[in-house]
Amino acid sequence: MTITLSVEELYKIFVHRKDVFATQQTNGAYYPTRRPITLKDIQEHLDGEKTIGVYCLDYDNTVRWACIDIDGKPDELAKWRKEADIIYSLFPDKPRMLEFSGRKGFHIWVFFKRKTTADYAQQLIRARLNRVKGLHSHEIFPKQTELNEGRKYGNLVKLPLATHRVSGKRSVILKMEGFK
Repeated sequence: MTITLSVEELYKIFVHRKDVFATQQTNGAYYPTRRPITLKDIQEHLDGEKTIGVYCLDYDNTVRWACIDIDGKPDELAKWRKEADIIYSLFPDKPRMLEFSGRKGFHIWVFFKRKTTADYAQQLIRARLNRVKGLHSHEIFPKQTELNEGRKYGNLVKLPLATHRVSGKRSVILKMEGFK
């Protein structure tokens, strides 16, 4: 079963920081686009014309989602998928999504019904990951708990359903639960 989302759904679910987004280059790097993200931008993302990264941390140091990024060697995707399924299962009480990132791994997205502090989001993710012995270390977004003059945006994650500019492969939503 293919899971798709409309432009409006992607915006509603993933865009918390609305005044800036990033665009992926052909070398994989992302550069900030310092203007509000629009539905047209997201449509171009879905159409494969550009690939967008969204910042999870807003000015008030809140988030609406957290993401666990599982990356490995492309020939080990089956191994990483098993670990992604385990991590996904740790959040049955939250809206969640499992995505093949389009290159070398998976994203497990965990959503909050209301905006919450980045500090709380990090603590929740780490606490759940610590329940399982033997998990590999993975990147957790948000990486920062607050913005400051030196770090105005925080880190970003590629918006789902995109064409990865390095691999040329599209990301795919594999599972999605808890949304009403």
